[in-house]
Amino acid sequence: MIATSTPPPGNPEGFGPLQLLVVQPTPYCNLDCDYCYLPNRDDRHRLPLELLEAALERVLESPYVGGDFTLLWHAGEPLTVPIAFYDAASACVRRALERWQGEPLTIHQSVQTNATLINEAWCDCFERNGMSVGVSMDGPGFLHDVHRRTRTGLGTHAATLRGIEHLRRRGIPFQVIAVITEESLGHADDLYAFFVENGITEVAFNMEETEGENRVSTLSRPHAEAAYRQFLQRFWDLWQEHPEQMRVREFEGICSLAQADARLECTD
Repeated sequence: MIATSTPPPGNPEGFGPLQLLVVQPTPYCNLDCDYCYLPNRDDRHRLPLELLEAALERVLESPYVGGDFTLLWHAGEPLTVPIAFYDAASACVRRALERWQGEPLTIHQSVQTNATLINEAWCDCFERNGMSVGVSMDGPGFLHDVHRRTRTGLGTHAATLRGIEHLRRRGIPFQVIAVITEESLGHADDLYAFFVENGITEVAFNMEETEGENRVSTLSRPHAEAAYRQFLQRFWDLWQEHPEQMRVREFEGICSLAQADARLECTD
């Protein structure tokens, strides 16, 4: 959330407006990515819908809502929860909005997934409930499969591509978030070519971080910052040749700041 210059009544801290509400449907994940920061990935507990209803009620009665926002299903693998859960959760969202007394408001739903479980039934669910999709994928197989493996140690690249192909065939828009590790830094050309060849037009980069359960990052090694700068410079150069082919979150963000002569006030 970004601070506002004139806090609304009941919001003395000046936080908001709320743009993103992250909700964990389950801690469980079907993969065992070695850089994952989340604990309890063996825990198959599911978010009770009563708790979702209470959370939506508390959020909507708070002073932080100033317009539409996104409810992001994230953390663990959301698609290990049955489709029926999201149909019921979407009904909860609709009921919460029916009780909403303020200006007309939309809660957009989004899901961040490793895509290995996506099939036609999941595509039906996304369409039926108006859910946008983010796919976690680290690029070509020789980069992706280094870290993103099954619980038995097998690579997941092919399964993720199959999920993406389901989305493409159905015309469901999706964004790819790629974790940048030490292995990625020398392969800006390979990453760019992979995204273009597979029709991936929305890309974001997350740096591998030392956070939570992930106590060591490959980017903590000497010279990683210089290598990261070189990586971004090379990807920028490739992107500038055909910027209409791909939206890159980091580049759009910095360009928007530059065009507005603004500075980033809050960053994690």
